[in-house]
Amino acid sequence: MGAAIGGHLLDAGTPLAVYDPVADACAPLAARGAVACTSPAEVAARSALVLIVVVDDVQVREAVVECLETAVPGTVLALCASIRPDTCRELAALGAERGVHVIDTALVRGERGAEEGRLALFCGGPADVIDKIRPAVAPFAADVMRVGDVGTGQVAKTANNILLWACIRADVESLRLGRALGVEPAALRRAMALGSGANRPLEEWGKHRLRWPHKDLEVALGLAEEAGVETPLVAVLPALLAELSVDDLSDLL
Repeated sequence: MGAAIGGHLLDAGTPLAVYDPVADACAPLAARGAVACTSPAEVAARSALVLIVVVDDVQVREAVVECLETAVPGTVLALCASIRPDTCRELAALGAERGVHVIDTALVRGERGAEEGRLALFCGGPADVIDKIRPAVAPFAADVMRVGDVGTGQVAKTANNILLWACIRADVESLRLGRALGVEPAALRRAMALGSGANRPLEEWGKHRLRWPHKDLEVALGLAEEAGVETPLVAVLPALLAELSVDDLSDLL
């Protein structure tokens, strides 16, 4: 996703510095004019806005700590990965000690959204800081929504992920049942699109890559347990999603 985002920024003429632990990952962007850096700290030293597009809390924390070594006051560090809200708040407090704004900008709409330049950003942080980054992220983000204070963007993304994976599993079961009863999946999808069961995964059927259901739902379950909220549907979703493959979805086109 970071490579796709970088490509859109370069297309828009945005000066870009990039880093990845796997050097080859930066090569295509460097060939197009991006500055390939040797560390997150070097990226931060060159940048007013740093987009941290990694996998988990550990990687985010490592990147932010390195960026804070060189980031000047006023720099914005945007946490794009799916991580815990308390991690966002912890890192925002660390940044505030140095006059650096750390906000969460959770990426929604997945890899296809990144490739197509139509990501949605669910943001948590001061309104003026989020407004400040809107022009910079416009080349790859069709929507930028402030949900609330730091960490709330992650809460919104977790809620969104629950609905995404629940819909996919429910859609599969509905389409399989319809086909068994003599209705072709394509016809059934057209009918359901007009009804109260319409949902975006159904509308975009066949395009989902099923990359991160386990990670997304693990985060959701952990937060629910800490909040003391019972989520029996979410509890069974990881096993139900593990049974599905992209081929299963394609079979119902």
